[in-house]
Amino acid sequence: MKLAFNLSQDENYRRIKGYLLDGTRALPGATGRYLIQKVPVVQWIGNYSPSWIINDLIAGLTVGVILVPQALAYAKIAGIPLQDGLLASWLPSGLYFIMGTSKDINTGPTSIIGLLTAQIIKEVSSEGFTPTAIAVAISFSVGIYCFIMGMLNLGFLLEFVSLPVLTGFISAAAITIILGQAPAIFGETGVGTGTANQIHDIFAKLPLTKPVTLAVGLGSMVLLVMLQVLGQRLGKKNKAVWIISIGRNALIIILFTITSFFLNRNLKTPLFDLTGKIPSGLIPPKTPDLALVKRVFAPSVAVFLAASLEHIAIAKSFGRKNHYTISANQELTFLGVANLANSFFGGMAVGGAASRTAVSSESGVKSPLSGIVTSAAVLASIYFLTNALFWIPKATLSAVIIVAVWQIVVSPSVFISFWKTSFTDFVASQIAFWVTLFVSAEFGIESATAFMVAVSVLQTVFSKGTTVTSKNFTEVYPQLEGGYGRQHVQMGTQIVRFDYPIIFVNASRAKESILDAVQTWNLGAPPPFSDSASGNPDRLWNELGAKRVKFLRQKARIQPRDEEYLPQIRAVVLDFQGVRYVDATGIEALKAMKTELRTYAGEGVGIRFVGLRKLLVGKFERAGWSFIDQEEVGGSAEIGNRVVLYQRLNEAIYAHGNVYDHDSHKKGAKVELEHTH
Repeated sequence: MKLAFNLSQDENYRRIKGYLLDGTRALPGATGRYLIQKVPVVQWIGNYSPSWIINDLIAGLTVGVILVPQALAYAKIAGIPLQDGLLASWLPSGLYFIMGTSKDINTGPTSIIGLLTAQIIKEVSSEGFTPTAIAVAISFSVGIYCFIMGMLNLGFLLEFVSLPVLTGFISAAAITIILGQAPAIFGETGVGTGTANQIHDIFAKLPLTKPVTLAVGLGSMVLLVMLQVLGQRLGKKNKAVWIISIGRNALIIILFTITSFFLNRNLKTPLFDLTGKIPSGLIPPKTPDLALVKRVFAPSVAVFLAASLEHIAIAKSFGRKNHYTISANQELTFLGVANLANSFFGGMAVGGAASRTAVSSESGVKSPLSGIVTSAAVLASIYFLTNALFWIPKATLSAVIIVAVWQIVVSPSVFISFWKTSFTDFVASQIAFWVTLFVSAEFGIESATAFMVAVSVLQTVFSKGTTVTSKNFTEVYPQLEGGYGRQHVQMGTQIVRFDYPIIFVNASRAKESILDAVQTWNLGAPPPFSDSASGNPDRLWNELGAKRVKFLRQKARIQPRDEEYLPQIRAVVLDFQGVRYVDATGIEALKAMKTELRTYAGEGVGIRFVGLRKLLVGKFERAGWSFIDQEEVGGSAEIGNRVVLYQRLNEAIYAHGNVYDHDSHKKGAKVELEHTH
């Protein structure tokens, strides 16, 4: 048989053509808006307040001073020359001023990126490539991943990282950072890696604590806390106290650096550990080895995931803390540009750093303008201040980081609140916390996110429509409580409400939930008189259906003696006001539901959709459904294959055409009110 096909009348062709025409007309304006969104500084710089400059200067300088020694440490973790860490640190902060959407976050080398980079270097270096070349290729690869994700606005994929996951991750990451800094406070060396080993080694080596180093570390921490408390109590009244308080990190570093210089300048062995000599100077830009990029491109996915997830998680966390919203897409675009640019200047991959972000926030930062100050501070350190930075006590730097990071460790009461409100969220937060703490940060956030995604998928798979009865009517529809209630729902009218998309993973259960609701609370059409033993071809070949109905009614605590008083089903109201999408599998499942419903209730049963969106109406019609609008029904009964569309729930409930026996109606209502749960 030859099928006729008219392309001009095809709905998909018509919609695609319309989208193309609309898109072509909107392209110039949309392109301009899109490009402006990728340069956020244009949107906020005009509203910059001059009073913010001091905060941004202090925060930028403080972060810059901390960034330099951290960059050296993370380069060492990655197994690359120390100057490569510095080469990766000066450019991202300056770029962030132009492209960033968070006022707090600082981007640069991190411990997680260092560890993952070291793993790839270990695998690839045996092929004859230098560690620097491999790190540069990794940075280039991460830049490509982030840039594509950001430019295509795929940041929504990172929205799977929920608040409980972020809470657990950030808290555990903060504790991990504190444990990593604690040995420097005590002057301990040879402390192992991993939370368990660190805790064991820190306590095991306490007898070897260096008193002078401990004095420097604890002294720095005490002064930092004192200045913070002083600012909280007197800062609003005294401008000088306020400035000293928000600049406490930079002030303490300068104070102890000067002290260190005078104490150690004439000693062959310093009294406490110092930052040491920092290599200086930038290198001319150079194109990464593309062959090497091809080699590390696939393994770099792990670095990309860790960098982007950590960066977005930190940005979101501080955005919530300080009451502003970040753009995940734009942050990814920035990470792409920053990592691509770094690869040309010999730098390693970069991402957001929790410790430096905490310091920036606690220093009172007001805008991304602080990033320029941070870049300037790093460049000044590279070219002019290497001799001065040599004298910074490691214990003071660790003290600054510990005091700042400790404040982002959430109270146990937050986790208790998750327990009280959602067991799933509590479990996710605990997975993120404990796995991050004892395994790794990237695996912690990834495993917790995977758990939440799996739970969400399973909830969708096993989700069912809400069966609405007289007893729970006002709970499901509190907005109708004043005018409608249990006495007003007509017997024989079954309401089922859906608040989720009906798609392939849950279509079967959606169909079953409708039929289960109907068969639990309503009788079907009386069967034609026949003897099942006579070989009637219409009879069921087994009794599974009847057994299921019996089970459903037992579950609803309907006594067998009361079943005869249940009303005969006359109409099924499907509340689709909360349904935004139905796929082909969902439509076919509802079609099967319609067939099975009429087998149970007879051809005269009415099917009424409430709030079915116009887009979905067209989709159903193209799949062979036939609808009529509520005005076309009038006062006649709903018969045949007509499916009626209603805009309001009360109109669907009180549609004409349902006639009941008064006594059965009254007894049936009594059964429902007594046994509905």
